Amino acid sequence: MNKESCSMDQMLPFGEMLRVFMEQSFVGKSELKELLRKRGVFTHGSEKNDTIPILAATILSPSEFNYLRECQSSKEDNPKIITQSIGWESEETLLDSMPEKLEVNSILDLDFVNYKVVGSPSFIPIDNDPNHIKMSYSVERIDLSKSWATTNNIFLGSLELKRVKEGNEIKMVITHTSNETKSVATKVSSCLVKHLKEEGHINSSNNIEKILFSSFSNPKRIEYLLSITKSCRSTILEFIDIVDVEFSPDTQNPLPEGIDWMQEKIDDLKLNGNALHQTFFLKDKKFHEFLHLYNVDSKFKFSGKFEDKELSGTCVMSIGFPDYGGRVKNSNAEMEVNIRTISIDLNLQNISRSEIKQIILKEVENQKIENFKSHRLNQV
Repeated sequence: MNKESCSMDQMLPFGEMLRVFMEQSFVGKSELKELLRKRGVFTHGSEKNDTIPILAATILSPSEFNYLRECQSSKEDNPKIITQSIGWESEETLLDSMPEKLEVNSILDLDFVNYKVVGSPSFIPIDNDPNHIKMSYSVERIDLSKSWATTNNIFLGSLELKRVKEGNEIKMVITHTSNETKSVATKVSSCLVKHLKEEGHINSSNNIEKILFSSFSNPKRIEYLLSITKSCRSTILEFIDIVDVEFSPDTQNPLPEGIDWMQEKIDDLKLNGNALHQTFFLKDKKFHEFLHLYNVDSKFKFSGKFEDKELSGTCVMSIGFPDYGGRVKNSNAEMEVNIRTISIDLNLQNISRSEIKQIILKEVENQKIENFKSHRLNQV
């Protein structure tokens, strides 16, 4: 999310400054066309190169500029969720076990980075439960290589801790919208684990358990991803279709007949379409041993009560290991879940799209961890 400069409320850009502002991605071509339409100006084309020259040659009214600023603030960053866990060996509550003073910026190595955490975020209990706590924070990034309209950016993130399995384990949920917010949560969680070990709340030999690409055999990885997409168990989510899959052939051994055409020819394969779980790649288990499936996008219908309001719609949820794709096959790529697209049947009131996305993402959290235990290598 772009942060408005200090003088934004006191300025009315025109000419080159206005052109730069309208070229940013948070201002859509349909919004520029609508602005001209309200003036009674109609263009043959609807692309930005058709509308920006006209608007840049004029002076916007304050209300017109406010309209464009609202376009900027309404473009929400897409939340992505990472789930981790670690054993817990203490009678103390999570809230009481936290450090007395947590200075987030002092934990980060900020000497050579261009961002900082805004304010002094801290953990607070969720629903008055001292064993379920959450720290929400904002990260401000300053990039002087960008235009005046996007020099400052604000990204939101959170770190949530909850005791589960009769209190013998902590589930850690990282919600991030940028590399910076992900880095903050990762460093804070590592610092907290170190503190909790020193205080005897966590066994010193315990490590944070992550859902990694390397945590599975090839067949079990496919089974796992399908178990939380095609076979998703949820009270508000109904599986419709798999619309996108990404995988690469495992070249450790010769490929069997039927997919041998990929040998030494295909590095990555991305399929878009409908009912991709019915393709032979995923349906025929004899091929599973030879495939590195690392991303699945599934379409779901959702319906239920959100913030005391009945809402329904459809979404495409992306589940996979985004750092595995490409030339460098990072076997330690961590699993992430995010909502790629969302369509809501009713107009939103008193609840944002981002909040609805996070509610939907929470639906797969318990299933994600539970299914991981039964599909991972060295099952426990």
